[in-house]
Amino acid sequence: MDVAPEPTSGRGHVATFTVNHQAWKPELTEHYVVAIIELDDQPGLRLLSNVVGMPPEQVRIDMPVQVRFEQHEDVWLPLFEKAE
Repeated sequence: MDVAPEPTSGRGHVATFTVNHQAWKPELTEHYVVAIIELDDQPGLRLLSNVVGMPPEQVRIDMPVQVRFEQHEDVWLPLFEKAE
């Protein structure tokens, strides 16, 4: 019951994904990946995010990824890119 924030490695893998082809906003002119990422530090803990920094057709299930934060005004979004 003693819950507190803990740092994590920011590493995980793609559990599953889909490629969005619908331009929901005019500035979204390219396809993008919506993925469920499972974090390495806590198996079973998954979050919905985007895989960025590579063509959508190169994303694979079980691909290792690492977090990359992107700032939009006062919000930092956790996005994921292929791990090196």
